[in-house]
Amino acid sequence: MRVQKALDAIRVIGNNAVHPGQIDLQNDRATAETIFGLVHLICEKMITEPKHVDELYAKLPEGARQAIEKRDTPNQD
Repeated sequence: MRVQKALDAIRVIGNNAVHPGQIDLQNDRATAETIFGLVHLICEKMITEPKHVDELYAKLPEGARQAIEKRDTPNQD
């Protein structure tokens, strides 16, 4: 939900700042820095954090991973 809000904020700010043939020079440095911060947050949540979790999970013993996958697989009865 937080990433979706960040994406929406960037979209709305971007749409209001730039239109075909018209650039709004009213945006200040603070707005630009905020947008870059939101882009950083999106990258962290969608790329960096999942990569770190996947790398750590891959280091678990095979038996532990199989037990987890068995636990998380719906019963096929």
